[in-house]
Amino acid sequence: METERLILRPFEETEEDLALILALYSDPEIMCYVPYDLLNGEQAKAHLKRIAEEWHREKARNFEMAVILKDGGTPIGRAHVHLQEENDCAMIGCMLLKPWWGAGLAEEMVLAMIDHCFDELHLHRVIGLCHPDNIASWKMMERCGMRREAYCRKNVRYIKNGQERWEDELSYAILWEDRKRDKEDRKWKRQKLHSG
Repeated sequence: METERLILRPFEETEEDLALILALYSDPEIMCYVPYDLLNGEQAKAHLKRIAEEWHREKARNFEMAVILKDGGTPIGRAHVHLQEENDCAMIGCMLLKPWWGAGLAEEMVLAMIDHCFDELHLHRVIGLCHPDNIASWKMMERCGMRREAYCRKNVRYIKNGQERWEDELSYAILWEDRKRDKEDRKWKRQKLHSG
């Protein structure tokens, strides 16, 4: 998968991808709204092995991708598509290293994953989940055309520093027809802008 500035490719068991996983999953600020604890080196290695192997399973459902800057080839994050084929749906998500926060790259990734789910996988619904306090995340999903469908109270078990607690969660979704309409609206606005 490619965007204007990014390449999203399968994770592989390489030193480069291990360094990326460790940088993401060992940073408390990046992991603040992720429901599990920080990973150490051995845990990061095991996690990378698991997500890299998933790509080769016969009935794979979870596709984790390394996110690479086209300009320079720097690894900067991860993206994932989790298929729920029984209802023609996918859940998507992403994480970025802190130097690339606020540059519109998460939005670029999410739009690419939405388009991939609809145009290539022919799904009818794409969902995204986030913590209510993760304002940047839910605002970004809204900019991507996703709609808030639910505020789920104490819906996710968080494990932080070995301690468990329940946290609230927001559920967002976009349907195939929503995305088609959004694309047509943008095309019409561009044509109107260029026609003067």
